[in-house]
Amino acid sequence: MSRMSRMTGGPAQVPFAAPLIGEEEISAVTEVLRGGWIGTGSVARDTESRFSRYLGVEHSLLLNSGTAALHLALLALGVGPGDEVIVPTTTFTASAATVVHAGATPVLVDVEPHRLTIDLEQVRQHLTRRTRAVMAVHFAGRMADMRALRHLCDEHGLALIEDSAHALPAERDGVTPGRLADATAFSFFVTKPLTSAEGGLLVCHRADLAARARTLSAHGIDRDAFARHHSGRSPHYDVVAAGMKYNMPDVAAALLRCQLDRCDALHERRRAIGERYAKGLASLPGLLLPLADTALDSSSWYLYAVQLPEGIDRDDVADGLSRRGIGTSVHFRPLHQFSYYRAELPSAAEDFPVADDAYRRLLSLPIFPAMTNEDVDSVIAALTDELRRAAGAR
Repeated sequence: MSRMSRMTGGPAQVPFAAPLIGEEEISAVTEVLRGGWIGTGSVARDTESRFSRYLGVEHSLLLNSGTAALHLALLALGVGPGDEVIVPTTTFTASAATVVHAGATPVLVDVEPHRLTIDLEQVRQHLTRRTRAVMAVHFAGRMADMRALRHLCDEHGLALIEDSAHALPAERDGVTPGRLADATAFSFFVTKPLTSAEGGLLVCHRADLAARARTLSAHGIDRDAFARHHSGRSPHYDVVAAGMKYNMPDVAAALLRCQLDRCDALHERRRAIGERYAKGLASLPGLLLPLADTALDSSSWYLYAVQLPEGIDRDDVADGLSRRGIGTSVHFRPLHQFSYYRAELPSAAEDFPVADDAYRRLLSLPIFPAMTNEDVDSVIAALTDELRRAAGAR
């Protein structure tokens, strides 16, 4: 019986997500707390080096959120006023909001059916003389077509930014996150495959971009606090840019370093849960399940996002699951449907048929390493019952 079930003493209670924190993480954080320096320092730098090796990239910069990583990617690449950045409408608001914060204009485009990653033809149709970059957003753990996007961006002289908040680890056509983009952002929010409670990572291959992003991440100061206080040199510094406060402290980095050490094991459990869902839900008519892994197309299994049968009220099913103690979520309401983007970006609803259709049907089921097989089976049984009930009510 799972921990969630035991706590209630009744029907299985399965939250939508829960981090898997072990004694290693607790000990690592405690060691930093006892070490006298809990801000950004040697632990963060060591964790960055480990991410660079794991991802096969030249430069890694730990930050306090994936949003910060996207913002710095845009700024380091010189995106600003007068520029346009093409962004898929099926994503979290941070993808487009950071473009606004950089002073540029997000241009929303539709996504591919089923995979729900950016539609390459839609990108081509929305290119203008003002287009400066394309932002590829991986969805639910499944990667966008980075090879094709890299070719398109090179063809038109555009920067390619990769929002990999959902995809660690993942692969498509022999490409893993961070390999082909000019800059790639990861998120370590509490629900993500790896977590530092809150946190992010920016990776790139160019030293100038990495140096610019690092300076901007710490108020635009040319020497960080750890260097000023531990180098034995003068504490004086220069401010060379109007930067932000985006750095990750060693306390969070220590937790994250432990998570990275068992990244593959955490991913394997997520993959096993995804396979169990697929077997248990395969016979339900009209239910569209996530794509299965192949040798060259593997998901991080960050989300298990299904699309319910046509004509089923998604919110009614979600409410029914909630009454049974099963947590769910919806990823994502397309950006063009929100009031801010409707007001600021002149886009007609018919411009996004794939995203609109998917949103009506999308429902994200619990998938996290702490789940037991019993938890997964409870979700399968509850969803099966709720879909039958909803179908009978039509």
